[in-house]
Amino acid sequence: MNQKSKKQIPQVVIMLGIVSLLTDAASEMIYPLIPVYITALGSGAIILGIIEGIAETTASLLKLISGILSDRLGKRKILVLIGYTISSLIRPLTGLVTSAWQIIVIRMFDRVGKGIRTAPRDALIASSTSQSIRGRAYGFHRAMDHAGAVAGPILAIVTLIILFHGFGITDSLHALRLTFLLAIIPGILSVLTIIIFVRESSPVAGKAAQFKFSLGNFDKNFRKYLLIMVLFTLGNSSDAFLLFRVQEAIQKSGAVVSLVNNIPVLQKMIAAFGDKSAQTTVVNILFLPLLWAFFHIIKAIFSTPMGSLSDRIGRKIVINIGWGIYAFVYISFALLVFLSPKMQVAATFILFAVYALYYAFSEGAEKAFVADLVTEENRGTAFGLFNFSIGLGALPASIIFGFLYSYFDRLFPGFGGTVAFGFGGVIALISMILLAIKIKEPLKARL
Repeated sequence: MNQKSKKQIPQVVIMLGIVSLLTDAASEMIYPLIPVYITALGSGAIILGIIEGIAETTASLLKLISGILSDRLGKRKILVLIGYTISSLIRPLTGLVTSAWQIIVIRMFDRVGKGIRTAPRDALIASSTSQSIRGRAYGFHRAMDHAGAVAGPILAIVTLIILFHGFGITDSLHALRLTFLLAIIPGILSVLTIIIFVRESSPVAGKAAQFKFSLGNFDKNFRKYLLIMVLFTLGNSSDAFLLFRVQEAIQKSGAVVSLVNNIPVLQKMIAAFGDKSAQTTVVNILFLPLLWAFFHIIKAIFSTPMGSLSDRIGRKIVINIGWGIYAFVYISFALLVFLSPKMQVAATFILFAVYALYYAFSEGAEKAFVADLVTEENRGTAFGLFNFSIGLGALPASIIFGFLYSYFDRLFPGFGGTVAFGFGGVIALISMILLAIKIKEPLKARL
């Protein structure tokens, strides 16, 4: 392999990036609308925390199992295909639920698919790239994923506008259901891309005699890294809560409704929905996917260069920059209550843009760091353990966040978000310190 080919992102990584783009487009036609959907079904922050916590924990447990299995089988693609297929078929069923608790079941099975595919996919990327471009490869994959997350909300908005304006649907809940069902189309395209275009260059040599794993296969440095990831995740609640916070801000301020009313075409469309309450609901439905798309545009632009940066200056410093951004944003969200309602809406746009940089700095570098710290034959298991560690913190993180948000909002109206977001920011700061002083970075990761 010549020097130029070593610097190029391999075809398998590009194809897996396209798969992630299509899958995220399908997912993000639904995800940013979940807070509005749950509200329409009569629930709030606590049920949102339970839904997201159970979903992510389910995924993380299966990431461990599938990672071990992929090492044992020496094959990654079949598990990747199974995982994407399950998610693509189950996710659109969100449009059929009649109460919020049923979303837990849908989200759980969606995350089953994610759990099966993630560790083998990450190991396949690691096996297909040289160490000198590994951060860039993971950054590219995340950029494609985020590009899908831009396309998804835009598709949702276009679909909703067509349903509202073209088909004359005035029931917002019915329009949401139809939009969710149509998310099956990009999901099916992602599965076909895997079948036709993803090629596993050579089987991984599975060394295990049976299905098992042992932490003894990994050194103390890697185990400490996993523990710090658990801690960080305890303060890293679902991003659905950020959308929930934005929804609160725009409802209290009325700023977005006022803006829409000053645009004749939009005002005419919204006016068809009756009273101000109904109009506000429709504006929320259209505004949240727009904000979510804006958020992912920033992530898509910066993920590849920030992943490449970790190849040059080291993983730890890039991860900690990302975690520092996370702490800043969460503490800022905690302080939003002290701004006027209209200023809160403007501040959320700014904070979402900054928050996107957290993902750009951390996601690719965190995964590349895992690949750096372990041997090739244990990478599937290592990625499974990495994601399982995140899952150990995901369930309590979202439930704790939802509890803090609801409980303190009842005690001190308007301040529930201050306590919950403040908690997340402090945990992130502690995690940064521990990563800096407790984890040794292999010299080879800086080459």
